[in-house]
Formats: sequence, C-alpha cells, structure tokens
Amino acid sequence: MSYVLGIDIGVGTVKAAVCRLAGAGEPGGSGWGPAQPVSLGARSAVVASALRMTADGTVVPAEVGRHPADAVAGYLHRVGDPLPMFFAGGYFPAHGLTAAMARWVVDRVWEIMGEPPVRVAIAHPSGWGAGRLGLLQAGLAEADLMGCVLVTRARAVVECHQAAGRAPTAGGLLGVYRLGGSTAEVSLVAPQQPGRMELLASAELSDVGGFEVDGRTPADARALIRPTVDLAAALVHSRGYGTGDLSAVLIAGVDGAVCTYVSDLLTAVFQAPVVRDPQPRMTVAFGAALAGRPPVPPAGPAVAGPTDAFAVLPAASQIAPPRPPVNRVAVRAETR
Repeated sequence: MSYVLGIDIGVGTVKAAVCRLAGAGEPGGSGWGPAQPVSLGARSAVVASALRMTADGTVVPAEVGRHPADAVAGYLHRVGDPLPMFFAGGYFPAHGLTAAMARWVVDRVWEIMGEPPVRVAIAHPSGWGAGRLGLLQAGLAEADLMGCVLVTRARAVVECHQAAGRAPTAGGLLGVYRLGGSTAEVSLVAPQQPGRMELLASAELSDVGGFEVDGRTPADARALIRPTVDLAAALVHSRGYGTGDLSAVLIAGVDGAVCTYVSDLLTAVFQAPVVRDPQPRMTVAFGAALAGRPPVPPAGPAVAGPTDAFAVLPAASQIAPPRPPVNRVAVRAETR
C-alpha cells in the first residue's frame, strides 16, 4: 500500500509517522488516510537521536536513555556549523549525520511496511534559511534521498491540527508553540487555504527545553517556561499584532504536567484557544507526513511538495534505487 513517511528528528529522540493511500472499497473511502505513528524501536515507538557506528560500519541509533562514549548527538542544530563533528574515529559534517539518521528511518520503515514510501517529508527548525536547507539537501542526496520534502516544524504542527479540525484552514492567525528536549520554538502562521500557509515569523530559545523542565516542582517548571511564552508574545508584537489577534495557539512537543503548565501560561497571555494533539510528542511527525502527501490520484512522479511559503524540495514518486532495507548509509567524512 502506498504511503508517505514523515520524520521528526529531535535532540533526544526521533519519531516517524505515515499516511497510507486507501482504496475506494476501504474504510474512509479513497484518498490519503490519517497520519499514524510507526514504532521505530524494538520496544518503543521512538529511537534515540544519538548515532553510533557498528563494527561493520553501519550507522544506527543508540539505545533510548543511553549515550555510549562513541555516539554522537545534537547534529541537527549543528547544521551550518563549518566545524565537522567527531564520530567513530573521523570527522563528519552535521548535515551528513542528519541525513544518515533520515536514511536509517527510511530503511527501517521500508522494512516494516514491505515497500518504499512514495514520498519522504522531513521536519526542520522553522527559522532555517537557504544555507542550512541547501546543506541538508546535499546530505540527503549523498544518502540517496534526493526526493525528500523539507517541512518547517511550524507547518507540520499546523497541518496536524488542521487535519483534526482543531485549527482553521484559511483565514486568521495561528500561534505555534513547540517545546523540545533542549529548545523552544515559537512561530506565527497565516493559513491561506487548504495546503497553503505563510510563515510570518519564527524564533527559538535554545536554553529552555523539556530536559530542563522535567522533574522540577510546578513553581520551578513554570518559571523556566515563562520566558518561552514571553518570546511568543514578543514575536506576535514584532509583526504588528496583539495577543488578542490570534485564532488559536497550537502546542506540540510536550505532554503530561509540563503541557498543562505551558497551556496555563499561554492562556494567561493570549486571548485565544490553546489546543494540543492527544499525542503532542508525535505532532510534528504527524504533520510532516500530512504535509508530504501528493495529489490523489498521483499524476505520475511528484515534482514538488505542497505549494506554500515554506521551503520544499523536488520529490520523486519513490525512493530510488530500491535496495535491501537497513543495509547501508552513505555519509561523507571530512578531514581537518
């Protein structure tokens, strides 16, 4: 069955989701179905974002909760850094390591699904410019993933909430708040029509994240989170809008008590509904898969992702060439 794969590479873990193409006689009718999670690990739906190299030279994720001495992590936020990262006795560019993880996820899901995806959509920080996107595109090409669609995290969050009917598909302004493991990202988005939206502004706070908040008392947790909410309000004001001008504020990335703290603080500042997905840690992966869906029925090879203001890359009808799953990862080393 044809499917689109969405990938969310975070600081601590990596998540994946798929949208399957349903037949006319199947439940839900013809067309792309809802986004569903894919269990990447043997005992968990997620895998660690830290990478390690096996004895035969294969790049694989480290175990969740463990960080071997020879593993490397934090590469996504190092994309664009001219200094390579030390890994497995050599030096590798951060965009190459990011592509290696994406390649592993594609092969893992290929193995699970029994066939390659028709399109792969990878979420990235919303504030990235052409330089970082170009580097990631080059790394993906080296890993035989030339047809990937690049989707901002902000767009992925909006797509997920729109598909569930929690956010408007046209008109109004949407605030997007994502609290990751070590960063907080806030964005302002203007939906224009289904599948089309404009990213008005985005900002990131790199010293606040779930790792710092987890385990804190409620008062301490709220104190740590408050600067991220202040940043969201400042971002809205920077575009000439007020906190009462938003149609909704969409949350992603955090769950449990931390999500409650975030929701309470946002509600105190913004005069708009604050909404979240039932699986907030999967929101970005869900949205990436939704954003990557080609037209139905597919009119031959897809040549581009959804048309909107977000950066996308040309996309092919399938990953080429076919290969045995979980077998090889292409990463180019650089020397100092």
